[in-house]
Amino acid sequence: MSETFITFALKKIMPINKNAWIRYLALDKCFRNTGRKFFIEDLIEACNNALLQENPKSSGIKRRQIYNDINYMKSPEGFNAPISAYTDNNRKYYRYEDPSFSILQSLLPQNIIEISKELLAFLIQIDGLAPIEELHNKLPELLKYYHIKKREPFVEFDFNYDYDGLKNFSTIFNAIANKQVLKITYFSYHKNSQYEYIFHPHYLKEYRHRWYVIGYNETINADHYVLGLERMLEIKPLPNEKYLDSTENYKEYFYDIIGVTKEKDKKPQKIILKVHPDFEKYIITRPFHPSQKNKKHDKNNWREIELKVIINEELVNHLMSYIHYLKIEEPKELKDKVKSRLKQALKNI
Repeated sequence: MSETFITFALKKIMPINKNAWIRYLALDKCFRNTGRKFFIEDLIEACNNALLQENPKSSGIKRRQIYNDINYMKSPEGFNAPISAYTDNNRKYYRYEDPSFSILQSLLPQNIIEISKELLAFLIQIDGLAPIEELHNKLPELLKYYHIKKREPFVEFDFNYDYDGLKNFSTIFNAIANKQVLKITYFSYHKNSQYEYIFHPHYLKEYRHRWYVIGYNETINADHYVLGLERMLEIKPLPNEKYLDSTENYKEYFYDIIGVTKEKDKKPQKIILKVHPDFEKYIITRPFHPSQKNKKHDKNNWREIELKVIINEELVNHLMSYIHYLKIEEPKELKDKVKSRLKQALKNI
């Protein structure tokens, strides 16, 4: 492709003033509607309604302007729109010859349009994507626009619809996107207490079917502060507060850990594990962590693997899930933590 989509689109839209754009979009909607015949009076009414919605003081447009708009939309300088006039009782109505055409599509290179359609068709087959409210609200409109038939999902993610934090997902998502400060009433499970924080959200992360937001906690002056979404009792936007952005690359920030807990000043350590032969292929095909290195077998055919991560509670929890297939060789700190957990588990039985 010789020019980017942005360059391509800007060449089209830059010469068009705001009122003209409002009219073109209103006409585009009419021409795509095959369920109704839009005569010239109907087109004038649709444009005037759209202009009044944008500006209540609009004086509206006349018949000649509609004809000029149609000619422009049909022209190569405009959108090459396939607009045709049809006769009904000696009156002319207007619509696209191809009802799937849109002036918005004409701004996009054809390969981008096809990729968009394929992506949307894939998304509607997936059951278990994190529910972003705006996408769900727009989905029926998008399906109709692209003439994509809704089908029963046949791709499923492991997703917990009963997870209580979902009700806060869209609020936090939008706050990050719009760089908005929040006042969050938060309940700490660990301390069994309620707190109120002024919070600057920066990053959303999912771990083991729970969602966490990471950001700057202004109340206690703590950066990289982690809050679980299900523990938020109330969220209030603070539009007059100045948002403090982050320059952190969170993908790199979380690379050295499993989960979301990263204690300040702790460094990654070399972790040596041995994996039972019956479980080896599961760990080889789905590594514990991106740093995993698969080493040699010992005389009993146990496979040695090496990780380089910071030791935290999530790492211990993760290893405990597979402990009957693992030997923890080093470091001693990790071995002691796992032993302590196992002793406590035996007491509970």
